[in-house]
Amino acid sequence: MISSCIKNIFEWKFLMFCLKFNVCFVLVFLVGCNKDLELEEVSNYKITLISGNNQIGFQNTTLLEDIVVKVEDELGASASGIALNVELVSESGEVNNGASIITNEEGLVSISWKLGSNYNNILKVFSGSNQSSSVSVSAIAKYKYTIPESVNDGWNSSDVTALLPNANKLYDGIDEIRNENYKEIHSVLLSVNNNLVFEEYFAGTNSFGEFIDYDKNKPHELQSVNKSFRGAMIGIAIDKGFITSDQVPLKDFFPELSYLSQGGKENILLEHFLAMSSGLEWNEGTDLTGFYGTPFETAHTYVLSKALENTPGSTFEYNTGASFVLNRIMMNSIHVGFEVFAKDYYSDLVESSALPGTGEPLDFRNTPRDMLKLGQVYLNDGKWKDTQVISKAWIDESTKVKFNVSSNSSYGYQWWIRNFNTGVNTYNCFYAAGFGGQYIFVIKELGLVAVFTGGNFNSDMNIPYEIMENYILPAFVE
Repeated sequence: MISSCIKNIFEWKFLMFCLKFNVCFVLVFLVGCNKDLELEEVSNYKITLISGNNQIGFQNTTLLEDIVVKVEDELGASASGIALNVELVSESGEVNNGASIITNEEGLVSISWKLGSNYNNILKVFSGSNQSSSVSVSAIAKYKYTIPESVNDGWNSSDVTALLPNANKLYDGIDEIRNENYKEIHSVLLSVNNNLVFEEYFAGTNSFGEFIDYDKNKPHELQSVNKSFRGAMIGIAIDKGFITSDQVPLKDFFPELSYLSQGGKENILLEHFLAMSSGLEWNEGTDLTGFYGTPFETAHTYVLSKALENTPGSTFEYNTGASFVLNRIMMNSIHVGFEVFAKDYYSDLVESSALPGTGEPLDFRNTPRDMLKLGQVYLNDGKWKDTQVISKAWIDESTKVKFNVSSNSSYGYQWWIRNFNTGVNTYNCFYAAGFGGQYIFVIKELGLVAVFTGGNFNSDMNIPYEIMENYILPAFVE
């Protein structure tokens, strides 16, 4: 320590006087006493922020104004040649391109700050390892758009600014997500006029409590968006002649279940299961427990053995079990392996490797890009590019209102229908919806497909409706 070297020679105040006026013989002596001496050991610097706080910039971009701080010694004199440290908080980017930050003759230093990817950015400036005197600087990094990456998966990427006249409105919505005003949104993707124009991913928690840093390569749980995939598979099976029509009685698919031929159940048709109107007793809030506890191979009988409480086709009753039965109907009808059917008649045609509805359908997952493809096929009357994947007749039938569920919610064949109202315009939309905030929105008028994934399993899974009305749809209007 310095004190042990000089205690018999000079008083501490005299040492400080010598340092202040650059008395050379004292410095030489000190160096001789301790070659590892650092100036911060004899001075407590005061660091003051002069300018540059609370700026607004763009993510991954250098702020227009440098951060300026001043360093003074404990006597209030400007401290030159002092190396400062900067601690970047919450992925706050980069400062001075990695170069040293040293004060000039006036004790000042300018710090150029390239912001990170987070919305809120903070850096802390201090001397050496002594953080007793430090300053914190905050900045906001607004969203900066980049064209989605082309990865040879069938999507053509395009610039959203060329298609949306008010794209800044969309960016404002993304900033609401980045600033956590909208929580647990895991992805937002848009296709406009057959082009992938927007794609952003965010970290979050899945229904199993696992925290995941989502990206375009990570499949996401679909929850009840699976229902819309199942509806598409049924439509393809009808198109290909494996199933005669949506008017086939349910009992014809399960001849081994004699109870489907009596007590009014003989009047249940395939269309009733597609439109959630089978008439079978079901309480979504309580029956799912028993349903999930039934082995996969016999789960369909848990649903079909329920008592008939309404005339088939007369009453809408949301029934996850009934949608599951559609998979069993497929398996009993196509006479080929489900995976072969899904690959040959859907996945290969839309340039996808995912096989919807195969295996354990309650746990089917898919990437948001592939979710977007299903919406694109439905938007284009059953086509993916120039390939007819599903007949236009089935698309029209599936997205036609079968039941009005609420004032702004209707149901077709495994697809929901509603209007979005921006206050200026009203748009008709059909969509797939899943627990936690999984959505595929299709608005033909705008040539738009929008996909959301999320983790709002214990909160508001309707956030995407608000984002659609307040930010995405207004982006289409100047």
